[in-house]
Amino acid sequence: MKRIITFISMILILSVLFASAAFAGTLNVTDITPRDGEGGKHPQNMAVKVTFDQDMMNEAAIEANKAYFRITDSNGVDQPFEIIYSADKYPKQLWLVLEQSLESNIEYTVKILPGIKSAEGGVLEEGMTTTFHTRNTDTDGKISLGLMVAMMVFMFGATSKAAKKATEKESFDTSGKIKEENLNPYKLAKIKGISLEEATAYVEKEKAKIAKRERKLEEERLRIEAEREAEIAAIEEELLAAERGAGTYRVSEPRSVKEAGGRVPRSVVKKNKAKREAAKAAVKAAEKSHSKKKKKK
Repeated sequence: MKRIITFISMILILSVLFASAAFAGTLNVTDITPRDGEGGKHPQNMAVKVTFDQDMMNEAAIEANKAYFRITDSNGVDQPFEIIYSADKYPKQLWLVLEQSLESNIEYTVKILPGIKSAEGGVLEEGMTTTFHTRNTDTDGKISLGLMVAMMVFMFGATSKAAKKATEKESFDTSGKIKEENLNPYKLAKIKGISLEEATAYVEKEKAKIAKRERKLEEERLRIEAEREAEIAAIEEELLAAERGAGTYRVSEPRSVKEAGGRVPRSVVKKNKAKREAAKAAVKAAEKSHSKKKKKK
């Protein structure tokens, strides 16, 4: 019985050892970011994230593994980078952080060569090559400018519209008279955000208020005019009294009988007509005599 237990234990130990060795001997890349052929990457602060299926947190191995990574531009020029890692959060990831900003609108190639080792001793047997494309920053600038202009136009339009609505509302609330457009319940309902029935009732109520206000204003105007006329009459009366006290009397300017409302007698009319005709005859006689003297000369 003891021999059987010992034999089974040996088999289990050997199985674990061989399984560990087999697992450690194969290292694979499970993910890479940016993905192959991905575009639109920003040239500044660029990094390539490589994820493996084994723990990579061994400083000596990481330093040695740097030689198995290459990042080149479209002309094959190597781009310098540093390997960044986080043993606590991402033990299976290595970040290749570019030391310099990349060129705009350029394709870059990432090469992962065979021979990379994990902290567990696994070795990458098959390498891989991927590419990514940086975004066109000139186009981004134009788009940003266009968006900014569009936003400014939108904000200006929205502000103008809001100001117009506020002005219409203030004009309606503060005007002394209800304007013609404000008599429209539909527009009033839209301006004040109320129902049509409420708008109609509001208009009727405002009409009554405005009518009452206008009556008061008219009464006030008449009262002021009456007081002014009374003051003028009192001043004139005081002046007349002062002139009479000094022995001076005012006489109205001469007016004709007709202007005074009377009727001119016929005899006076005939007499005045005869005078006018005699004056005309005298003028004609003088002109005739003057023309004869010129002919004699």
